[in-house]
Amino acid sequence: MYIRTYNPRDYEAVRSLWEKAGIQLTLSDRKAELHRVLQYNPDLFLVGEIDNQLVVALMGTYDGRRAYVHHLAVDPEYQHQGLGTQMMAHFESILKEKQVVKYHLMVERWNGKVVPFYEQLGWYERTDLILLSKDLRTPETE
Repeated sequence: MYIRTYNPRDYEAVRSLWEKAGIQLTLSDRKAELHRVLQYNPDLFLVGEIDNQLVVALMGTYDGRRAYVHHLAVDPEYQHQGLGTQMMAHFESILKEKQVVKYHLMVERWNGKVVPFYEQLGWYERTDLILLSKDLRTPETE
């Protein structure tokens, strides 16, 4: 698999991949929002290709203290071939170059089937935190 950074012209292919992989997309996954991520983290939004077909996408960020994986998706036709593991290892190597101490990801409860994948990569569930969110914009206010 060839891994490279996301390019704005990849948007439709990435969005299609995320939908195909079952990621529930929201307002923050629109083209303008994703392209804003590039302004702050151009090297952490990655795509993987096989034979010029986009088969893996990982959107990551780093705020100067902690890094985050926001979406990781592997085309269902290419799952269970080690591509997600390869992408996570590549992402982690970039974070190590930045001297990041810790990075996080969140798994929505409906998608709990992916937790064993992350656990085999060394991730562990945090039970000492409560995640709170607040929407500042909604599709209804757009």
